[in-house]
Amino acid sequence: MVVTMTSAAKIQLRTLVCAVFFLFCSHLLAQINVTGTVIDPDGAAVPGVDVLLLTSDAKAPMAQSPTDTLGRFHFPSVPAGDYQLEVPASPGFNLYRMLVHLKPGVHASLQIHLTLAQVVQDVTVASEPGSVSLDADANRDQMSADANMLEKVPVFDQNYIATLTPFLDQTGVATSGVSVIVDGIEMKGTGVSASAIAEAHINKDPYSAETNRPGKGRIEIITKPGTPQLHGTLNFTFRDSVMDAKNYFAETKPFEQKRIYEGSITGPLNHKTTFLLSGSRQEDNLASIIHAVAPTGPVTANVPTPLHDTEFAVRVSRDLSSVHRASLQYNVSNTITRNQGVGGLVLSSAGVNAQTREDDVIFNDRIIISPTLINQLQLFFEKDYDPTRSVSPAQKIVVDGSFTGGGAQANFLQTENNLKINDIVSWSHRHHYLKFGINIPNLSRRAWEDESNSAGTFNFGSISNYELGTPYSFTQQAGVGRTVFWMNELGAFIQDQIQVRSNLQVSLGLRYDWQTYFKSVHDFAPRISMAYKMPDRKTVLRMGSGIFYDRSGAQPMGDLKRYNGVILRSLTLLNPSYPTPYAADVALNSFPTNLVQLEPGGRLPYVINFSAGAERQIVKGLTLSATYRGTVGIALFRSRDVNAPLPPLYAVRPNASLGVVRQIESEGRQLGNAIDLTIEGNAGRWFSGLAQYTFSRTNNNTGGVIWFPANQYTLEGEYGRADFDQRHRFNLLGTFNENHWLNLGVAVKLYSGMPYTETAGVDQFNTGLLNARPAGINRNTLETAGNKELDLRWNRDIPLPYKRGDISSVFSFAVDAFNIMNTTNYTSYVGNVQSSFFEQPTASLPARRLQLSARFKF
Repeated sequence: MVVTMTSAAKIQLRTLVCAVFFLFCSHLLAQINVTGTVIDPDGAAVPGVDVLLLTSDAKAPMAQSPTDTLGRFHFPSVPAGDYQLEVPASPGFNLYRMLVHLKPGVHASLQIHLTLAQVVQDVTVASEPGSVSLDADANRDQMSADANMLEKVPVFDQNYIATLTPFLDQTGVATSGVSVIVDGIEMKGTGVSASAIAEAHINKDPYSAETNRPGKGRIEIITKPGTPQLHGTLNFTFRDSVMDAKNYFAETKPFEQKRIYEGSITGPLNHKTTFLLSGSRQEDNLASIIHAVAPTGPVTANVPTPLHDTEFAVRVSRDLSSVHRASLQYNVSNTITRNQGVGGLVLSSAGVNAQTREDDVIFNDRIIISPTLINQLQLFFEKDYDPTRSVSPAQKIVVDGSFTGGGAQANFLQTENNLKINDIVSWSHRHHYLKFGINIPNLSRRAWEDESNSAGTFNFGSISNYELGTPYSFTQQAGVGRTVFWMNELGAFIQDQIQVRSNLQVSLGLRYDWQTYFKSVHDFAPRISMAYKMPDRKTVLRMGSGIFYDRSGAQPMGDLKRYNGVILRSLTLLNPSYPTPYAADVALNSFPTNLVQLEPGGRLPYVINFSAGAERQIVKGLTLSATYRGTVGIALFRSRDVNAPLPPLYAVRPNASLGVVRQIESEGRQLGNAIDLTIEGNAGRWFSGLAQYTFSRTNNNTGGVIWFPANQYTLEGEYGRADFDQRHRFNLLGTFNENHWLNLGVAVKLYSGMPYTETAGVDQFNTGLLNARPAGINRNTLETAGNKELDLRWNRDIPLPYKRGDISSVFSFAVDAFNIMNTTNYTSYVGNVQSSFFEQPTASLPARRLQLSARFKF
């Protein structure tokens, strides 16, 4: 018998088959393969520990997998959903818990970083991105980025430090500059190439006693450790002016091209020894835009300013025992630049050629004395060689607000031999986690060979003065020029993190800082912070306060040593003749010499920081934080000519046998207030990263250690907006639609203007400084235009067929667009009322630029 089916029956049958097939496929897609590795803080595999997969409420175990000899674990065929991953506490390591969200059809590869035994702080949601935690270093007001994020966002020239710098607060930056801490050691740079960086943080534990800078004044870098399996990354980055827009001040677009070859490799040498190799070569054929005015009219030109940089690092780490690890690392970097300093008002003849060579040797020794007691010793030796030579040996001509020409008069050689020492002990006992130790950031012998300004510099107040040949001052120096001095800095600290209750943590710390030349026995800096979790478990309240002492850096010490009237004799002549300031047969030492001296009882400045804020988990994985920050600066650095011509005529110096006597003083004051609103975390695949808006106001009466007041005998009119004061700042760094072919890495910078000072263009106080202001005008009353910049990155990962064990290979291609809206962001405004550029900018940040990059990872 033949059975026939109607058309309707056929449709129903097909529908049923499709439904069954769809349900079957859905079931297969819902089964997730979960793999991962467990490593210690140094990146070494942790074998033989159990990894538990629990329900999201941690009440029911789902599966268990012990790690193998390489620290690997595996959970096959896990249904999609929310789970909790747990590694129970073991000798030397804390309990670890992490919330995991498994998406249908997306296999999970996880890496678990165990922490060394210490006080267990808020373990319930400790590792979930965007969750709230009591830990002082888990505050949601910080900028944190791991290697994966840094690979997905637009980073110009692979410069991670420049990418993170906008999240700093200038009130926390020291006189010597931004503090960069790499693996616990203060350094000038990262030491390793970009692909060898594992994490970067700003404002991590803002009141830590372990460092001398507050959280928003330092960048903390953690580099990748050696791994038990071979891993590597190779990057190539390319940029060409053909793809760029023209700079606003350029008449014609200059040729520029950038090539970066960079990579890193980690792996085992044997079962107890691992290595890290990293290196980069940057060939940057840049150009600077001159926008100046000369007696003949406007001057606009493109000047090549090439920069070539080579860096290499190698590290070997060895497990001397199961509780003892040591590593030895060598870094070298060599940067060669040409025509530096040219651009804006500076003509090509006033440029400098420079080289910066740094060699580092780093020894790190960590020993777990007991499950609750750890000691880490770090020794760092640094050797620097930094020569600078002027492009032209001619006399320097400075016409304020118009142009700088002649020669740079900048011949200088700096060498440095420096030893840094860190020794930190960590001890946990019940509800206490105690850390104490010493930081010696500088035991430094420096030699400076100063031949700068040996031909002299003429200074003019305006173009008309230049045409008339009437400079307001001439400066020159001569002498042995070689200075050898020691720059020694010492810090010691103790800190206790106390788990008062399960929802309350308090951190108490005390730090002591000392350095040569500014010797005070009273520079103790107490610090306190606390965090309280509300009963809803989604809100944390934080508050803290602390004192932070400044460091002078090398420049003031070198000035005090050199300008003593013997090593270098420096002269300042007011209203000299031009072009010959004095007769040829007159010896330089016949003029009164300039000196630099320290104020009697001179001390290190300090700031008192305090803050209060709240963090709220608004959705799973995403938090909103609001923080008020206040700062009071006391005894801030400034300079003052204590031998300036006396009022009211300002014609005669008190000591006619001396010239300018620059006294470095600790007399400035500062007051700042700020509110930060931060959204941080992961909102599914739609957004991952951080957005931060800051409203702030900072006033002070000093511009820093080399700043002079307009009138050396009064500070009237000097208190006002700080040089770095910006009322509104918005920064965003993150990714949208990550892991999709249509993804975007985004960086947004929106800033209001910064202040600058209106000057009279006349040396009315006869100091040779030309910083006098018109009558009734205070410091920093003018304001620049704001900045707006949108950077985008699109990248595509292409899995390669090559696979070795659990290690797969990926090729990535990316396109970055910087300042994609081609907004003109002006810089270098002129405040001299005598200049034709008064209240106008003379330079701008680069126009739109495109960058191509390729990456191979295995």
